Amino acid sequence: MRVDAEEWRGSVREDNPFVPGQGHIPPYLAGRESEQSVLRGHLAKLAGRKSPGTSVVLYGPRGNGKTTLLLWAVRQARERRIRTVRLPASVAGAAEALRAELSLLTGWRGFLRRFRGVNVPWFGIRISDPEIGELTRLLERRARWGPLLVALDEAHKMDPELGREVLNAVQHVQGDDRPVMLLLAGTPDLPRHLNTMGASFWDRCRDLPIGRLGPADAADAVRIPLEDGGRSIEGDALDAVVRESHGYPFFLQLWGEAVWNACPDPRVPIGLAEIALVRPRFQSAQGRFYDKRCEELMRARLLPVAAALAELFAGTERRTTGEVEQAVCASLERLGRPAGEAEVGAACDHLRDLGYIWRVVHQLTPWYEPGIPSLMRFVERSVHAKSPAGQRQRDGG
Repeated sequence: MRVDAEEWRGSVREDNPFVPGQGHIPPYLAGRESEQSVLRGHLAKLAGRKSPGTSVVLYGPRGNGKTTLLLWAVRQARERRIRTVRLPASVAGAAEALRAELSLLTGWRGFLRRFRGVNVPWFGIRISDPEIGELTRLLERRARWGPLLVALDEAHKMDPELGREVLNAVQHVQGDDRPVMLLLAGTPDLPRHLNTMGASFWDRCRDLPIGRLGPADAADAVRIPLEDGGRSIEGDALDAVVRESHGYPFFLQLWGEAVWNACPDPRVPIGLAEIALVRPRFQSAQGRFYDKRCEELMRARLLPVAAALAELFAGTERRTTGEVEQAVCASLERLGRPAGEAEVGAACDHLRDLGYIWRVVHQLTPWYEPGIPSLMRFVERSVHAKSPAGQRQRDGG
């Protein structure tokens, strides 16, 4: 049974395994085998009550699966009976929340802290909010009870004082061979943010950059959950999904959710007809996503620079660092803005932080690739539409 367009647009199937959005582990975590291997190795040492030696830093553009990997590691830790503390490092009061969580894991004093502020005068009991000890002492005390994983998401927004305290505390405790591990996840500016914290040894952490998936892994991310759910997808239909998603994990989940809803009968293979049916809905979600990215580029005064890079990357997905910097410099000069080394570097860093471009280092050779190629095409069209030439073209001039 196939669902017609009007019926499908309003349908939401409860058995759909695909989970577009933040905070969920997809049904099949494709293309992250090397990262999972690193995390498994660290967790195995923790489970054996040994220090993993280093902490782990996950970073990459939004939508590529950093939070997914962090959640996967937390789940793996709990299966190994490793106690975990998971917090968004960006929230106000993250330092107090972290200390409180660690205090709750350190025996009867931690148990009493669950009742801080309680006042029961008829029994003569008053439990005030105790002063929570310094973080290193809390970690050392907690490590005596067993292995511990501290997972902090959105670490690129972490208060520098908290970051410095956490990094120093974990480094000290790991140096004593205590079973404690720190896992940080954030956007591409996370390494630069950690550099501001005065804990120079952080660069000895194991860093895991997370980018887009290759074609084979992107296909598996859609095909395997469909097959596990008793459905099949034809080769040309799967090729279309992979091609239009550009290997971007968030888009793959959107496509998977859409095609599952469009073909609820497992006896009917998903083909190009179903892809054509769901494409408008996918493109609508993609357009909303790209509108937000353009707004971010405009607020950063980098939309024309981003359009210049879109021209540079036309027809290719790889450019050298020098080519990207030269294009950014030329664009800034055309805008009449300073285009020195510092300004060009800052613009490249900002574009990388927004996920517009992504720096890849392979065998000591660095290059840039688009964060999402179709986003570049969207930016290029948006800037052209707002230009005088674009306006004349629309007016028939």
